[in-house]
This record gives sequence, C-alpha cells and structure tokens, in this order.
Amino acid sequence: MFVIVRILLSVLLACMAIAPAQGASPIVGVVLLHGTAGVPLGSAGKNGRTIGGGLVGALRKAGFRVETPEMCWSDRRIYDRPLADCFADIDSAIARLRAQGATEIVVGGLSMGGNGAIAYAATHTGLLGVIACAPAHDPVGYVHNAAIAAALADAKAALAAGTADRVQTFPDFDGSKRQPEFSVRATPRAYVSFFDPDGPSNINANAARLTVPIIWVAGTLDPSQRSSAEEFERIPANPQSKYVSVDSTHLDTPDVGASVIVQWMQALVAGAPS
Repeated sequence: MFVIVRILLSVLLACMAIAPAQGASPIVGVVLLHGTAGVPLGSAGKNGRTIGGGLVGALRKAGFRVETPEMCWSDRRIYDRPLADCFADIDSAIARLRAQGATEIVVGGLSMGGNGAIAYAATHTGLLGVIACAPAHDPVGYVHNAAIAAALADAKAALAAGTADRVQTFPDFDGSKRQPEFSVRATPRAYVSFFDPDGPSNINANAARLTVPIIWVAGTLDPSQRSSAEEFERIPANPQSKYVSVDSTHLDTPDVGASVIVQWMQALVAGAPS
C-alpha cells in the first residue's frame, strides 16, 4: 500500500511540474510577411535599405518570437507558386515558432504581406490575431490597369486551354516604387491567383471572413490606403480589432507603427479590448 501511495504521489508531482502555471502568459509567436518584390522584413534589400527592422526589433524586445519568411512574391521568387500554395511557407514559419515554444500565433505583414496575412487568416484556424500594415496588391484595383487587365484575360485563356503551367512574361505594378511598372515571369495559374478580383487575393473578400482580431495600420502619405478606413469598417466587428492612422509612406508603415502594434499585441495577449 505504501509503495502504491508513493507511485501516485510521484505521478502527481510530475504532472504539476509539466503543467503551465495557472494564469501564466502565453508565449506568442509572430510571422511577418514582406511586400511585393521585397525581401524578408528586417533584411537589407538590393538597394541596401532595410524595411520593417524597427517592427521586428520592437516585437522581439517586447518578448515576442518573430519569424520573417521569404515568400513566393519576393524579388527572387516572385509568383513562383499560386497564392494558396504560398501558405505552406507560413505553415513552416509557424512550425518553427512552435518549436521555440510559442503557444499562440499572430500572422502579419506589409503591403502584399498584409494582404497575404489577411488571406491566410481567412482560410486557417487557430490564430490569435492579424497585423496588417498597409495591406495592398488588391486585384480589384488592378483591373483598371489596361496592361494587367489584358494579361489577366490571356492568363485565364491559358487556364481554359490547359496551358496554365507554362511560364511566360506578365506585367506587374507596384505603386510604392519610383518605377512602378515592371515585368515578372510566372505561370498563368500563379498570375491569375494574384490578379483575379474573384480570386484568393481580394482583400475585402478575405477581410469579411476574419474571425480573429486585426490591427490595420495605414499611412497618411500612402496612396494605397486612401479607402482603408472604410475597408476596415466592413470587417466583422471585434472589440480587440483596431484601425490606426500613422504619418508615414507605404514602406515606412511597419516601423512608424511599431509602438502601437506592440501595445496592441500586449492588449491582445491580455485579452483586453483595443
């Protein structure tokens, strides 16, 4: 009998040792995605400029784990997969954060990265929230670009003809750059996924499906955010969601908004309204 009691006591003590302390704060990991034709946030691009380093550093200083994967819309890989297939890179980043002990996950990003974060959250469960810094590359706006509209029609024709996976040259547009028009090499299948208004990269359509809190940070000097306040209002209401306007250009938004993003993250973890 004494031996049985000792065994039961040992099991109880072991369970107490591995169980999280009641009321302990969760370990939160953040996946941050870069913009179109960019490099991982916090890394220097070909021009030597580092974008998002302030936000990455501020989050880490506040105790959050951060992963900044290279996405399939980077300068090196641009559109080498359809958008939905690119989510595998986010899954891998989340797995790395889980391996570091993260128990909760937030996905965010800048520009196309913000778009991608919203799209991911709209189609995946288990997230704590979304950080959208100047979310852009909305295909709804690109239909007014004659070259892109024509290329999209050609790409859709290739899908119908069964040649959706033959790489060819397509036009692209990035309003944050001095020379906004450029060309990319991609398959019609991938191109359609990024440029079809009825496809998976429609920001408003994806935002309407969000079930987790979001912080949307928009720059006052960013043309891509002219209608952002109205777009935010169409997102399902959540007391922890927040819209923030900061004095910044498109690419500076993550760093200028870093302090308010960290504050929002801390409130999110605490379960407090934004």
